[in-house]
Amino acid sequence: MPVATRLRCALPFAAFGLLGGCATESVDIPPERIDAGSDARVDTGPDARPTPAPTLLSVQPGHGAFLGGTEVTLRGSNFADGALVRFGGNLVQPRYTTFVDRNRITVRTPAGRAGEVDVEVEIAGRVSTLPNGYRYDSFYVDPPIGPTTGGARVSVHGLGTHFRDGMRVTFDGAPCTMLTVTSPELASCLTPEHPDGRVSVAIDSEDEPLSIPDGYTYADSADSVGGGLSGGALAGSITVTVLDAMSGDPVPSAFVFLNNEPGAVPPSAGQTGARGQVTLSPPALRPPVTVTASERCHTTTTIQSFDARNATIYLQPLMIPGCGSPGMPMGMPQRPVYPATISGELVWAGPNEFAPNPWSNVPEPRAGFRRVAYVWVSRPDIFTADPTGAALAQQRDVVLEIVQPEAGGRGYPFLLQARPAAVAVYALAGLENIVPAGSTTPVRFVPWVMGVARSVLGAPRAAIDNVVIDMNIPLDHETPLEVAPLMGTDPDAPDQFHASGFIDLGGEGVIPMPHATVTGIDGGSYRLSGLPAFNRNLADARLTVHARLASGPVTGPTAFQDTPAPCTGLVISGITSPDEAVRVRGWLGIPQMTSPDTGARLPADRTVRVGIDGDAPDLLLFTMQWPTSSWQHIAPGAERTFQYPDLSTLMGLSDLPGGSILTLSLVGLRLTGFDFNRFTYTTIGPQYWSAYSGRGEYLTR
Repeated sequence: MPVATRLRCALPFAAFGLLGGCATESVDIPPERIDAGSDARVDTGPDARPTPAPTLLSVQPGHGAFLGGTEVTLRGSNFADGALVRFGGNLVQPRYTTFVDRNRITVRTPAGRAGEVDVEVEIAGRVSTLPNGYRYDSFYVDPPIGPTTGGARVSVHGLGTHFRDGMRVTFDGAPCTMLTVTSPELASCLTPEHPDGRVSVAIDSEDEPLSIPDGYTYADSADSVGGGLSGGALAGSITVTVLDAMSGDPVPSAFVFLNNEPGAVPPSAGQTGARGQVTLSPPALRPPVTVTASERCHTTTTIQSFDARNATIYLQPLMIPGCGSPGMPMGMPQRPVYPATISGELVWAGPNEFAPNPWSNVPEPRAGFRRVAYVWVSRPDIFTADPTGAALAQQRDVVLEIVQPEAGGRGYPFLLQARPAAVAVYALAGLENIVPAGSTTPVRFVPWVMGVARSVLGAPRAAIDNVVIDMNIPLDHETPLEVAPLMGTDPDAPDQFHASGFIDLGGEGVIPMPHATVTGIDGGSYRLSGLPAFNRNLADARLTVHARLASGPVTGPTAFQDTPAPCTGLVISGITSPDEAVRVRGWLGIPQMTSPDTGARLPADRTVRVGIDGDAPDLLLFTMQWPTSSWQHIAPGAERTFQYPDLSTLMGLSDLPGGSILTLSLVGLRLTGFDFNRFTYTTIGPQYWSAYSGRGEYLTR
């Protein structure tokens, strides 16, 4: 029976991406029952001992990125569960506040502006403050850890910085190579070689020398943050670490074997110990080597054809009957994540100095239309989709050209919620058709002008007010696109072209321009219209073009997950002028299953063979799925065969289900500065893609 397969191109990344752990909700304890020491008494009478005041002595480490998210430990005395922690007055999310004992609390820092800030701990209304207890760095290195062999591609993100061509970035005094400055707040380079340990990172940009004492970590072990491969060339043995993708905890008793031989015995196979590690050292171990990890109630992953001493593999836990609920007890609620609230005004220039002015740079609406502005905050990356439902109403505000006498300001007020991070707040103003209630007529909004407020730092529950957005940036520029056709002879090749524009603000994320889109059939000449000039508050901005060839209509500029497959896409970034012609070419070839035929049975040798007609990718991600689990292959782009050995020979594991349909998503990626033998799960994330392609297939067993 034929089965329609719709590829969601981002699906494999949901399967193996590093997921944040779920914190357990603690029961609130009345202050009078909090442990106050070994001689404390449970006494609620008039003579009860008061809760001792907390004392905060230190924060370790004492600095971190302006973006927040750094895990730090607060040390002191008289700490208790339910403590509230603030950095520079910004509340730490309760979900990311963990009471360890009376002397320690661990937290993830909120976003903050570069410089020193006070740190506060509040317990039962009593506050202890550590003046200048923490310093926010003005830049950070991503990823923050890499191999001792060097050559790892890293990004340097700044906030309010002035990166420029000709500057130097050094790691413990050694300059990185292949330095590319994309914008005043974003650069990238290849790390130099260095022994194990933390090192200082310095930026020498003439008038702006910056440094972080321990801004990067060199690691030559299987415990490298971000998983993947590390340690340099294979030398007699390989250490495999298996971690839970949901919690990050070690997975003990996972089965690990080399070169598609699950029946092998030690030292070619083994089970992980309590730390989730096992070292395999068969005689004459030589590259390339393939390693597979599998465990009951988890998915299976194979890293194929590599040359490295260490492999760290994340397995996704399965939420199926008999496996329980990972991360937290069943029914236990999660602690909330609190947004920031941002309010301010949209201000138009005009004769009124102390009152709102008309929207003179937006045309007068004709019958059935209105002037309207939409206010948003920037997004983390180009693949973050629009919020929907209740989230849309909270994270976007709609402003009409109506003067509210009681407001008393110079402009038109807005109010919205935002993720706690460094963001830009922007507004698009233009004309929109008025749709009566119950009508099926689509709303069509055409923006004419925009404004943006930069470097807005949100924190949990923070109320950021008086944000002024000057609506003075006309949307009157366009970017020509010269689109090359997809090469090859694949009869199923996609032919519907779609491109959209994004304004890249470096550390503050990106601004999607949903109106700056074009569609067409295959190659040719196109233009992205309605873009701003890169001046005023956008003087350091860059344009990113996301272009796609799909096998059906693309529903929107950020609908990457729903791009009809087969598909191929390009991410062209670092464009310095919206008037610059962009050559859209270098499409990746799309992987296609050549054996077995689509819908046929898995061959006796249990091997799937593929072909790629066109430019080859750097990395292949193949994910086979069935109703109760999945099996993922991570392989270099030159591989064309993928084997699925029988796991039922291993105690507690089962074979691919017989008689079932097995869906297979085939994804190829091109990544900047990529080296498969040094990849991490972080560095193959969407923010590093320069091209991708994908297709969905199915087979049976």
